[in-house]
Amino acid sequence: MNILDLLATALLANPTVTMNQDQLTAQLGQILTVESVINSPGAAIVHLNVVSLDGVYVDLEDWTQDVTQPVPAGGETQLDWEFQAVNPGHFAVYVVLIPRNGSLVAGPAVHVTVAPRQNLDTSGALAVAIAVPVLLGAATLLSHRRTR
Repeated sequence: MNILDLLATALLANPTVTMNQDQLTAQLGQILTVESVINSPGAAIVHLNVVSLDGVYVDLEDWTQDVTQPVPAGGETQLDWEFQAVNPGHFAVYVVLIPRNGSLVAGPAVHVTVAPRQNLDTSGALAVAIAVPVLLGAATLLSHRRTR
């Protein structure tokens, strides 16, 4: 193969997007990282997307600050994406390659399940708040009577 054949092969190659995993499980508020590997013959931009599979509105800026990253021309580029799980539910996280020329290329989705944060149950707090001082007072009175 001569240099022109190599160049033509590189220019005609289809860009690809792969992800390092296909699913994640997280707690609400947890910070997660996924890795994408981009093969693009030309310079491009890669954009991170988060979509709710439960129909809940997702504000991407709440999930991450870095939604786009540049990709240089040619070869393989590894990009790390850090995001925070800010809503409970089921989500698809994926990246889209936006080349300067040609069609968009969407990578496979990483399915993310975010569990809600467990809150303490305060239903019995009033009874405890009243009973503890009463019991402490009764114990103090009993100990004073015994010492007399």
